[in-house]
Amino acid sequence: MDEVVSYEVVERVAHVTIERPDKRNAMSLEVFRQLSERAAEVAADPDVGAVVVAGRGGAFSSGIDVSVFATMAQQGPDEAFIAELQDAFTAYEELDVPTIAAIEGYCFGGGIQLAAACHLRAVAPDAELSVLEARWGLVPDLGGTWRLPRLVGLGRATELTLTARRVPADEALAMGLAELALPADDPQGAAHAYAARLAAGPGSLRRAPRLLRENLGPDRDTALATERETQLACLAGPDTREAMTARFEGREPRFVGR
Repeated sequence: MDEVVSYEVVERVAHVTIERPDKRNAMSLEVFRQLSERAAEVAADPDVGAVVVAGRGGAFSSGIDVSVFATMAQQGPDEAFIAELQDAFTAYEELDVPTIAAIEGYCFGGGIQLAAACHLRAVAPDAELSVLEARWGLVPDLGGTWRLPRLVGLGRATELTLTARRVPADEALAMGLAELALPADDPQGAAHAYAARLAAGPGSLRRAPRLLRENLGPDRDTALATERETQLACLAGPDTREAMTARFEGREPRFVGR
């Protein structure tokens, strides 16, 4: 099979890139399969400290490739088939290193749902985001109905889903659909630099995204107990000791990400 999702590690940052620029990085079944494989590679590599998910050629992803719809039409409605596609995105949410969607150009349908599964979203000035499923007579079924309300609130997520309108970068930042602004000049380089800073940080940065996400749902006492458990893990690791030692010695800390 052709490599439709490339993988490269630079400065402890894993770059996961959809490689279908001629299709505006539309997601074929092979893209979903390789996205899952790349996430597994990250999970298996303790030296990776952050992930940048992107698309080649100035577009993040224009959404699901029409070939996927054709396959679904041939097979008929299949819950297991949809679950497999969902898992390819959830894998990036479940990674215990920060994951950043670096968005240029189109980020439509499946693209916005992949971006929502990442821990952070960074947008270049030309980015356009859209929950496009209504135009196909569909609902967002790759995690969008769970993740988008948590990012932008129920009312805004409903509006975006019902209208399928395109959201420009500045509005995405204002509503909380994206958190980071990338420069027009070398947006991917800026995304890498940001991720590299996170990758060089302490092991607590590996634990924080999961702690924040999973503490959205439980009651207060359960959430506080989870905080205690996570903090004890941080205190038992080398990076907290290194941070304190470096402070006393008047130098920058040298973290190992544990």
